[in-house]
Amino acid sequence: MSNVASAVIPGIRITATWRLASTWIAAAIVAVPLGVLLHELGHFVAYLAFGFDGVALHYSSATHAIERTFWQQVYRGNVAAAASMIPLWKAGIATAAGILVSCALTFVCCLWARKSPQPLAIALGIFAPFRFLSGISTIPALLSGRPIRVGSDEAHLAALTGIPLIVLIFAGLLFVVLAWILLIRSIPKDHRLISLGSLVAGLAIGVFLYFSVIGALLLP
Repeated sequence: MSNVASAVIPGIRITATWRLASTWIAAAIVAVPLGVLLHELGHFVAYLAFGFDGVALHYSSATHAIERTFWQQVYRGNVAAAASMIPLWKAGIATAAGILVSCALTFVCCLWARKSPQPLAIALGIFAPFRFLSGISTIPALLSGRPIRVGSDEAHLAALTGIPLIVLIFAGLLFVVLAWILLIRSIPKDHRLISLGSLVAGLAIGVFLYFSVIGALLLP
């Protein structure tokens, strides 16, 4: 009897491990387009609500007809010219909308995961605020006074509101750390390692598939 058990149980464990890993990988792959599109929908809906012209949703951005011209004027210091195109408060809210959606989505996922640690909830909660990590590369330039690349939501919001960009970056990083701690702790300890490894692999696959293959085909 013990020989049979020893022959069967390892097979069961291997099957269960692969099933667990596959579930987390699949959830992470799905989380990538969900996280990106929900963020961009925040901008998109705000643009529509404020009556911006030429509003369009793309796979990794939401745009309007005079977006580039508007931000060029803002960063050149021609605030009056920019305000004559779009009221600054509308531009500020539309810019913040994507950030707020990502934060709200992460918060909901944290609550969901705390109640029931579903792979999709945790994967989406981890990926949704991932964009805030892009600010890390900007910190050295800000501290040294070197020119920085503009174009992020945080840079736009800083230019419109006067809030120091480094404050917005550190706030985003703090949010990421707190959210990730809560989400990772919600994963049961007995399979946390395999779940996290599969989650990371799934996110890598999802990012590659969405940004290199699927996204541009669906929403160019």
